[in-house]
Amino acid sequence: MAGDFSHLPLSMVLHGKPILRGQGPTDPRTLENRKNRKSHGGYIKSKAAQLSKFWRDKQEERVKEQLPEIKTGIPILLEIDPNNDVSFLKGLGFEVVSELDDGYVIVSNGDFDFVTLYSKTEDFINEVSNRCNTPARVYAFHEDESRFKKIFGSNLMSMWRSINENEKYELDVSISCSGNVFNLEQPPLPPDDVSEEEFKQSRRYQNWQKKYYEAYELWDELKSEREQQFEEFVSHYNGEFISSYVDGEPIFLEFCDSFSVRVKISGKCLKDLVYNFSPIFSIEYVGDLCIGESTETILEDFDFDVTIIPPDDDAPIVAVIDSGIQEGHKYIEPAILSDDSKCYVKGTTSVLDEVRDGGHGTRVAGAILYPFKIPQFGTYKLPCFIRNARVLDEKNEHSIRSSVFPPLFIKAVVNEFAIKAERKTKIFNHSIAEMNSCEIKHMSPWATEMDLQSYENDILFIQATGNLHINTIKDFHAEKIPYPTYLFDDKSRIANPAQSMQALTVGSISHSNYETEDTRAIGGRDEPSAFSRAGSGIWNSVKPDVVEYGGTWAINKEGEDVRLTTPSEVCTDLLRVSPEGRAFSKDAIGTSFSTPKVAYIAAEVQKLYPNAPALLYRALVAQSARWPENIQKKFSDTKDIVRHIGYGLPDVVRATQNDEYRVTLVTEESLSLREGQSHIFKIPIPEELYSVGEDFDVRIEITLSYVAKPRNTRRTLGRYLSTWLDWRCSKIGENIDSFADRILKTGSTVDDDGNFKWVIGEQSNHGQAKDFSRSYSTLQKDWTVVKSNQLTDSFCVAVRGHKGWDANIPAKYSLVVSFEAINQDIAIYELVRNLVEIEIDNLEQEIEVEGSIQE
Repeated sequence: MAGDFSHLPLSMVLHGKPILRGQGPTDPRTLENRKNRKSHGGYIKSKAAQLSKFWRDKQEERVKEQLPEIKTGIPILLEIDPNNDVSFLKGLGFEVVSELDDGYVIVSNGDFDFVTLYSKTEDFINEVSNRCNTPARVYAFHEDESRFKKIFGSNLMSMWRSINENEKYELDVSISCSGNVFNLEQPPLPPDDVSEEEFKQSRRYQNWQKKYYEAYELWDELKSEREQQFEEFVSHYNGEFISSYVDGEPIFLEFCDSFSVRVKISGKCLKDLVYNFSPIFSIEYVGDLCIGESTETILEDFDFDVTIIPPDDDAPIVAVIDSGIQEGHKYIEPAILSDDSKCYVKGTTSVLDEVRDGGHGTRVAGAILYPFKIPQFGTYKLPCFIRNARVLDEKNEHSIRSSVFPPLFIKAVVNEFAIKAERKTKIFNHSIAEMNSCEIKHMSPWATEMDLQSYENDILFIQATGNLHINTIKDFHAEKIPYPTYLFDDKSRIANPAQSMQALTVGSISHSNYETEDTRAIGGRDEPSAFSRAGSGIWNSVKPDVVEYGGTWAINKEGEDVRLTTPSEVCTDLLRVSPEGRAFSKDAIGTSFSTPKVAYIAAEVQKLYPNAPALLYRALVAQSARWPENIQKKFSDTKDIVRHIGYGLPDVVRATQNDEYRVTLVTEESLSLREGQSHIFKIPIPEELYSVGEDFDVRIEITLSYVAKPRNTRRTLGRYLSTWLDWRCSKIGENIDSFADRILKTGSTVDDDGNFKWVIGEQSNHGQAKDFSRSYSTLQKDWTVVKSNQLTDSFCVAVRGHKGWDANIPAKYSLVVSFEAINQDIAIYELVRNLVEIEIDNLEQEIEVEGSIQE
C-alpha cells in the first residue's frame, strides 16, 4: 500500500542570513576610460550632440507632416560596464527601458539637450570629485539597427528589410513603464530590542514604506500615460487592436513595470513605432500555433464492455486549455464538470472539440484520464475531474490561430477556474505552443503571464514544448541533417510559451523500436521523438523539465523523397472525437499528448497533498524523473541529454510513494524567503548507513521548486524575478554545525557544492552537464551517487534568498530530498523514518517548553 512508504516531513532546523558572493571586479574598460577622461568624455559629448540635433530636426519634420508627437523621449542602445547595476544610468539622465545581456541596455532620454549627461561628463573630464566617474561606465552609443536586433523577434528581424509600408502586420508589442525605479529597497530591520509591530510605527519604517508605494504608483501612472500614447499612435495609422477588446475598448496585458498588446498595423506605423516610440523593448511578428499531428483513419465500429466509474467527489480538477472537448464521449463524460465549461473563441459559445480527424482537446483530456492504456473491458475508475476551456478554433490540427491574445485567455481561464470557482483548480494542462522556436532575448508576454499567475494564485501549468512541423523535419533531411543532429538546431528550440520559468515543460520520447523492410521509427524506444523540441530554455534554463511518451514519426528507408508516416506502432493510444463506439485509436503524435500524462501524475500528487502548494506537485514530478538507459547510450555528452529530456521520464509511483530502499522527505507547508535570508534543513542519517566500513551506493536527489513575481523589462533570471533562490548541501563528512557555520557565518566558497559529483552542478562549469547550472532555473533538481560512509549523522540542505528586483516580495518554495540504496542492499526507509519521528518529537517538546516559559 502507498501509505506504508509515504513521504516523510522535512523539517527546518535553522534560519539566518547567508553569506553570499559579492559583485564582480571593475571591468578593465572602465578603468581605461578613467585614465583617458578627456577622450572618453569627448566621445560621449559628441554622440549626445549628434543625437540632440538629429532629434530636434526630426521633431520639426513630424510637425510639418502631422505625425504623432514623440512624447516618450529618444530611444538609445547603450553598451555599459557589464559588472555594474544599471541604476547608475538614472544619474546621467537616462530612463532604463530594458536591461539586456553582456552590458547592453536600451534607454530613453526625455531631454533632447542632454543637459544632465553634459554636466556629468564635464565633471568627469575635469575630475571634479571621486563621485564623477559614472560616465566611465558608458562604453558606446549604438545605431538603431543594433537596437532593432535587440528588440525584434527572429521572425520580424528576418523580414525587416522587406517590410511594405502599405501591408498590414500582426504583432505582439511590449512596452516598459518602469521609469527610473530600479531594484526596490529591502525594508529596514528592527533593532533587537524593538518588536516588529512597534518598529512599523517608526519614522524610519514609514519613510521606507512611503517610497515603496510611491514607486508602484509611478509605474501605474506611467502605464496609463503610455497606454494612451500608444493607442493614439496606433489610431493615427488606422491600426487595430487584435484579440484584445472588451466592450469595444482595447485591453493591455499589464505587468508591474510593463504592458503588452497584440495589434494589426501597417508597415508605415511599424517603422514609426520602432524608430521613435522609445519605451518599446520587445516586438514580434505573430506566428501560427502548432498542436499535435493526427491522421485521418478509417475505424471499425466497436462495442466495448467497459464500465467507467466517476472520480471520487474530492478528486483533483485538471483544467484543459485547448480546442474544446467532446464532453459526451463515453470515456470522458463521467469526469467532465460540464457546468463549468467555457468558450473563449470569438463568434461561438460552443465548447466542443471541432478539430478534424479526431479532435485535439478530446485526445488531451483522454490522456489525462487514461495515461497508460485505454480499457476495453472490465471496470475503470477515473483519476480526476476535467474542466474544459476552449480557446482554439476548428481550422486544422497543424496551425490553429486563437481568437484571443493568448496571455489574456490564460488570465481569463485562471480567473474562472482558480479564483472564482468554489472548488479551485490548481493544475492547468496547456498543450498549445507556437509553430516556431521561442525567443531568448526576453520572456514573452504569454510565458510571463503564466509565471505571474503561478506566483499569484498557487497553480501549476503543465506545458508542451511544442512540435517541429512535418515540413521542417523534411527540410532537415533534405539538407542532409539527420536525426538526432537536427534537434540541436536553433529551429528546433522549444516553442513559446514553453520557456515559462514556472511551467512544468514536457517534451516527448518514443515508445517504439518500430522497423519494417521499408520504414523505421525516427528514434528508438526512450529516445527523443522526431518532433520533440529541445532546450535549453531562456537564460540557459533546463527545458524541457521532463518528458513522456508522445509517439514519433516513421521514415522511409529508401528513395530521394522523404516520406513521414504514422503507423499505429509509433503512435500512443488516445481517445478521439467520434460517434458512439469509435472511442479511440493510435493515430496521433505530439508533445500535446505527452504533456497530459504528466498532468495525470501531478493530479495524483495533489490527492496526497490537497492543501500543499502546487510548487510541491512540480517538485515531486521532477523528483520522480529518471533518465532512461537508452538515451544515455544514445548521447555520450551529459549536457545533450539535459537539452533533450531535462530531468527525464517521471514515474507516478516514485512521485507518490517510496519502498523499503528509498525514502523521500518533503516540505508540505508553504515556505518563503526574501533576499538575505536562508533556511537550513536536516535529514537524520542512520548509523547503519554512515558507519566506517560501510560502502553502500546511495543515490541522493534534491529538488527545489520556487516561484517569485516576474518583471519583464529585465533580462537574466536574477533581474526577472523579485527574489531568486538556490540551494547548497553539506559536504562529505560535514556535520550540521560546520555546515551552518559555512552557510551563515564564513561564507566559504571552496567546494560549496558539497564536493559530491552532481550531474547539473551549482555553476555551469561544476557539474557533468557543462553550460547548465541549477541556479538558472526555478525548478532546481540535481542528483548524485555517493558511498554511504561519506555521510555523517545528518545531511543538510540550505535554501538561500538572493537579490532580485524587489526585496520586499519574497519567493515561495517547496523542497524535496530523497535517498535510495540503488543496489537494494540496505533497507533505509524504516531506519530514516524512526529518526525523523524522534526529531519531530524533540522539536515539539522544545516548542512546548518555550511556550511555557513565555507564559
